Amino acid sequence: MRKTKALAIIFISVLIWIMFFLVCPNKSFAVSQRIDNQINKIDDKKYPGIKNMIENLQKNHTNWRFKVLYTGLDWNNVIKEESKHGRNLIGINQKNYSGNWLCRECEDNKKTYSGGNWVCVSSEAIAYMMDPRNSLYYEDLFQFLELSNDSTVTYNSNIIKNILKNTFLDDGHLDAYITTIINRSKEKNVNPYYIAGKIIQEQGTRGGSTFKMKYTENDKITYYYNIFNINATGATTSAIVNNALSWARDKGWDTIEKCLIGGIDFISNGYISVGQDTMYFEKFDVIADTFYTHQYAQDVMYAQNQGEKLRKILEGINATEYEYTFVIPLYENMPGVACKRPSTTRTNDGTNNYNLTENGNGSTNSTSVEYKIGDSNNDGKINSGDLLLLKQYLLKVKTISDDNVLKTMDINKDKKINSGDLLLLKKHLLGTYKIT
Repeated sequence: MRKTKALAIIFISVLIWIMFFLVCPNKSFAVSQRIDNQINKIDDKKYPGIKNMIENLQKNHTNWRFKVLYTGLDWNNVIKEESKHGRNLIGINQKNYSGNWLCRECEDNKKTYSGGNWVCVSSEAIAYMMDPRNSLYYEDLFQFLELSNDSTVTYNSNIIKNILKNTFLDDGHLDAYITTIINRSKEKNVNPYYIAGKIIQEQGTRGGSTFKMKYTENDKITYYYNIFNINATGATTSAIVNNALSWARDKGWDTIEKCLIGGIDFISNGYISVGQDTMYFEKFDVIADTFYTHQYAQDVMYAQNQGEKLRKILEGINATEYEYTFVIPLYENMPGVACKRPSTTRTNDGTNNYNLTENGNGSTNSTSVEYKIGDSNNDGKINSGDLLLLKQYLLKVKTISDDNVLKTMDINKDKKINSGDLLLLKKHLLGTYKIT
């Protein structure tokens, strides 16, 4: 009798632990990552050149602060994962990004993305864009700006005002908007300078087509606002505006203040709160839990371009030398020197021109991958990580732009992603349903 009770207790305990990890996967079981601000302790042999480049920046910009993120990820594996078709794209027919910039396999098969306006890039291009040593210069550094709110920094409202004055928000209520930005950013752990800069990045100085959108129902006109272009996707301008309007209506953003608050919440909940707190990390998802799949944009140039835009905005108001914190990623088995910029002419006959085995770890340079239903994080297994990713997508905590990943979430193959797919995935993990 005692033996039967003991076995029952063990069985219940195991079942509880299984259910716990299905619902609440723990980061401690993923790759170990840590942030450190002790730049002088960077191992130059493991991460060649990084320390010297940061120290040079510190000498020339004494108010700037630096941290490094030890990602714990193998460099070759990172490039292999980021090289999966469709994960990193470049605008079609750009002369400066041709030749070895492009994925040979997709090029040969004339494969295009997002309505034919984008093409897949090579692993050589990805390695060049992801190697931090190619961007540890004043011109490209702002893609590493820490986007979370630093409690040791007193954010200057005049900087935000200088960014936003003479823009579409300077409508007589600018001071109120700035107060909203500062207060909500503090509550949601977001850098308000980044928010101000992002507003201009998304809408320009005059306001774009998604800033103020007209909606008529039963002869009643309502204006909705989507300043941060959330869900503004589509192959045509009309589709982009309609999708942005649908999002704003669903959220009730019928005032600028509501839109600012909701947009800041979205940025915080979707990216910063999960560790993607630089533009680099928004683009290249090397943060634990959702590795590689949770990217703000597919454009391989996104981080560099957005960082450059923000820098130029700050330059315009003489605000580049304030207290800013930058977070630099470090990878295991990094190449001895920075990855070279790809040639704009085709100089090889392979899919890529980047040797993923150059550090001798046995990786290959193949970018071909078979996506499987249910395996949304593409780790070769259907597990609690896939369940978490699907939950976050359905709750709109995370946005996913990779069409291949979205297809894996359509468990019942009805061309919709909803609670029905979530239920089937749960059943599969519990052994009562088999995903095929």
